[in-house]
Amino acid sequence: MRRSLLPPNATPLERALEAGTAQLGTVEVPIAPLWDPATARIEDLPFLAWTLSVDSWDADWPEATKRDAVARSIALHRVKGTRMSVEAVLARMDKLLSVIEWHETEPRRAPHTFEVEHPIIAADGTTGGMRAGAAFAESIITEVTRVKPLREHFRVVQRLALSAGIGLHGTARLAGYVRRELTLDIDTSPEWDFYLQTEIGEPIQAEAGTNLDTAA
Repeated sequence: MRRSLLPPNATPLERALEAGTAQLGTVEVPIAPLWDPATARIEDLPFLAWTLSVDSWDADWPEATKRDAVARSIALHRVKGTRMSVEAVLARMDKLLSVIEWHETEPRRAPHTFEVEHPIIAADGTTGGMRAGAAFAESIITEVTRVKPLREHFRVVQRLALSAGIGLHGTARLAGYVRRELTLDIDTSPEWDFYLQTEIGEPIQAEAGTNLDTAA
């Protein structure tokens, strides 16, 4: 018989609570499946991902992608800051993404730099879709920045290559994507500086559409 730990002057409510909670120890809680990405409930995966310090998480991912991200978290943290970690992230996003380091180019580029080659056209010839959108390119930059070596700098290069056969001649046509290097130029002249600006140098406008000046 279980002995009570309550004092003789315990209230009926305290004794009722003791009797109710005494049964909790007999409830079986399967802990191991909760920690296994393959067997955990889909509702528990975000909490398991947080526990294992998964760097990136998207609620819109398919279930298989979520389980894979959790399962690979520990192994990815072991190689974080290496090329392997960058390639692992890119492979999860798109199998066609690839890494080209500075010493793999001809002529060689600046040391400690690399490119993420981002093909617009898939291997089967399909074009457009998520791969061609600006949001996908932005997600590449965000995800690679999380895991790349701190001293490494990189850029995403979008590549467009087409080939087609015409009639019996088998003519091939190649179209190359031209990359242009653009730099952000912020006008800091005295006249422009007269207006209130945002952190990226854009003027702050009033509801009427006029620029607010520093004297306002």
